[in-house]
Amino acid sequence: MKRIFHALLVLAVITACTGNPASETAGPQSASTNAPGCEWPKVNPDLSVEFKVELPDADKVAVDICGEIYSMSKDEDGLWTVTVDPQEPGFHYYFLIIDGKRVADPCSQHFYGCATMASGIDIPEAGCDFYLPDGNVPRGEVRRERYWSRVEDGARVCYVYVPAEYGQNPLKRYPVLYLQHGGGEDETGWIRQGKTDVIMDRLIAQGLAEPMLIVMEFGQSGGDFGKILLEETIPMIDSKFRTIADSRHRAMAGLSMGGGQSWSIGLKHPEVFANIGIFSSGMFGGVRYAPFDLETELPELLADPAAFNDNLDLFYISCGETDPRITHTQAAVETMREKGAEIHFSAFPGGHEWQPWRKSIHEFAQLVFKNN
Repeated sequence: MKRIFHALLVLAVITACTGNPASETAGPQSASTNAPGCEWPKVNPDLSVEFKVELPDADKVAVDICGEIYSMSKDEDGLWTVTVDPQEPGFHYYFLIIDGKRVADPCSQHFYGCATMASGIDIPEAGCDFYLPDGNVPRGEVRRERYWSRVEDGARVCYVYVPAEYGQNPLKRYPVLYLQHGGGEDETGWIRQGKTDVIMDRLIAQGLAEPMLIVMEFGQSGGDFGKILLEETIPMIDSKFRTIADSRHRAMAGLSMGGGQSWSIGLKHPEVFANIGIFSSGMFGGVRYAPFDLETELPELLADPAAFNDNLDLFYISCGETDPRITHTQAAVETMREKGAEIHFSAFPGGHEWQPWRKSIHEFAQLVFKNN
């Protein structure tokens, strides 16, 4: 790992956002996540959100956004309205509660989250455009790959981000990042909620990230996901795409549950992955009852720190500054560093939600595969 950390001394990773978190809009703006033709919900300049929904036959309506319930008021025409408190910048799931039943808002695009199809709203952050589409950069594509799993004895689907240049040089081969979603989400999350394809298009066009393939696989498997990934997904990707099929050109990263998988699968198989990213994992504490025990979780570090570091080109950990996991994550990072681990750690504004994860992949992509 010393090669990448020497490089980090001179590598200038661009800041994901500039300016203050207040909205730059002059007035209320329809959310970018609204369904076509829908005016509401609207985001106000102070980042509060106004919801309106026409339900003349309903007796009671509320909005559930990020677990906070806001009762709506009904006018004589059956139009229900409420303005909720200012929201943190980033993507948030929400639902309507109509006469006691929780449903998705028909005026929102629908996203798989909270283990169901949910409404979502994207709250803008001033100075943040790294995840917004840019018509001036070459656009990669996201391919849907189907394959048969012998482990599950059934069909599986993964999504693959392919950089714009992939078809231009048929002899060039590419490193691969296996990027995992969180609990209650699926393989579409990193594209639809996370905007990973947009982020990568911009970084690659700016020369800040190596062109790479990114594989997004469904991690809540009914079988052994580690076995599926190592024995089925990776060989399938290596057979279908022009990959560089060695550990130095392979990475695994993920958010929350996916971060735990990056630890339990990626970090435990250095012969397969030499680059690991763990975003907002609960394995260090904050959501788990058993305390993090380095002797149990990472005995290989304690046994031989030099060998542990030599097996990795990048060991990256991040967390939101207001995530309940932050203090536990910081403590675990400090403990691992004291035992000799070389770790790149970052904390970003926000809680356990998509804005810190967008910033995590934005930074991780600028650091990974730089030594090759």
